[in-house]
Amino acid sequence: MFWSKEEPPKEPMSFAAIILCIYFFCLFMKLLNDIKKKKTNTVFIVKHKKHSNDINKKSGNPLKNIIGLESVKKEIKYYMELINNKATYIDWDVKLPNGILLAGPPGTGKTLLVKTMAECLDIPVISVSGSSFVEMYVGVGAARVRKLFETARKLEKCIIFIDEIDAVGANRNKDNNSERANTLNQLLVEMDGFDETSNIMIFAATNLIKFLDPALLRSGRFDKKVFFDPPNFSEREDIFKLYMNKITLPENISHSILSERTAGMTGADIANITNQAKMNAIQRGEKEIKLLELDIQTAIDEVMIGREKRERMMSKEERKRVAHHEAGHALMGYMLKHTEPPIKVSIIPRGESALGFSQPKPSQNKLYTEEAVLSLICVLLGGRCAEQIIYNNVSTGAADDIEKISNFINLYNTNWGMNKEIGPLNPNYMGIIGENLSDDIFNKCKEMINVLETFTLHTLKKHKKYVKALAKDLLRNETIVYARIKEILPNKLENSLICEI
Repeated sequence: MFWSKEEPPKEPMSFAAIILCIYFFCLFMKLLNDIKKKKTNTVFIVKHKKHSNDINKKSGNPLKNIIGLESVKKEIKYYMELINNKATYIDWDVKLPNGILLAGPPGTGKTLLVKTMAECLDIPVISVSGSSFVEMYVGVGAARVRKLFETARKLEKCIIFIDEIDAVGANRNKDNNSERANTLNQLLVEMDGFDETSNIMIFAATNLIKFLDPALLRSGRFDKKVFFDPPNFSEREDIFKLYMNKITLPENISHSILSERTAGMTGADIANITNQAKMNAIQRGEKEIKLLELDIQTAIDEVMIGREKRERMMSKEERKRVAHHEAGHALMGYMLKHTEPPIKVSIIPRGESALGFSQPKPSQNKLYTEEAVLSLICVLLGGRCAEQIIYNNVSTGAADDIEKISNFINLYNTNWGMNKEIGPLNPNYMGIIGENLSDDIFNKCKEMINVLETFTLHTLKKHKKYVKALAKDLLRNETIVYARIKEILPNKLENSLICEI
């Protein structure tokens, strides 16, 4: 006998279950909508308290509190005048700039100056970062740009500040990211939508102006550019006075000496040095607000080179090799006339990978002659050549030196036009002709490095005993300064050598 097993009839979905499904579906769609709004709504408005609109008055003008950047501040005052008296310029049929690009190295005060300018004006500032427009989702970046300008146009008068605009405005020919290109296209379209009566002025900051898309820099967009430079000697001195105004300095240290020791550094670097020096004094157990020279010099070394890494132990043989390597750098820097002498040499590991360093005196120069470039290359070759002389082989310790040498020789033969056979020609800007010249230029670079390496080897072989003397003192003391180097080396050797090709 067989039995058939019948399935029980399915009960229809209850009304409550249907309502519950609809509720969760609506909740899910609302969540997606909120996420979309959150992604596109990335701008914020900063409303500053009212200041006097007369930007030339001493009172109510925070620009006076910024040290240095005098020419830059004059340009900023000019644009502030445009913002405050826009109607007058329009009556004269003057076409006002839409975009002002602030360009310069990191830490030179671009963002600081815009923030300070905003304090002088009784208008809102919409501040965004260039990276906030960049997303992997298609269309999100362009939507954020539209949202930014929609918000700005609703205001009577405002400033848009885009920090690190290179994150979204990089050259499209070198970027395969279609989403980034779409975002940049939207930014260009929005800027084209301005007219003479527009209530918006855009400021943007970058330290990579060469990589920006040409369409972003053409007339009518960011056609006005303000360039920032690192502070000069007197400006660095004033910055140190500002940051150390409540600190007692050692008798043998002054603000001018600190300025001399930090040539080429930016205001942000000086702020970092001052802060680190205070931390060093606190960790040393100092009860009063005063610094020792050791606190300051250690802070300068940490910012310029990196912290000491004594736990990065080297074997006895490695320490000897590093000592001779740094001695080669130091001796060449001491002897060559057209380069700065070494002020400190050390075999203490620092930073990410440095096992030692030879620190030249900071230079105030903006331009370098052919002799100075050749001398600098010979100093960089000094470490590798010293190893060849002492050990008859080389190590991996010259990797950073080789990178710098390669860059200098490339610039010497191309950008700087110092090679007499090639002349003032840069193959990078000569199209197909430049491609045909690349092999010839590489051969010239090889010939040049062979001559300079032979010169450096000959010099160090001739003064081998001084290489060993410097290395011996380094092994004993780990760090030596310029005064000690002068005690070890004869005075007649200093600046006694000229490098020529």
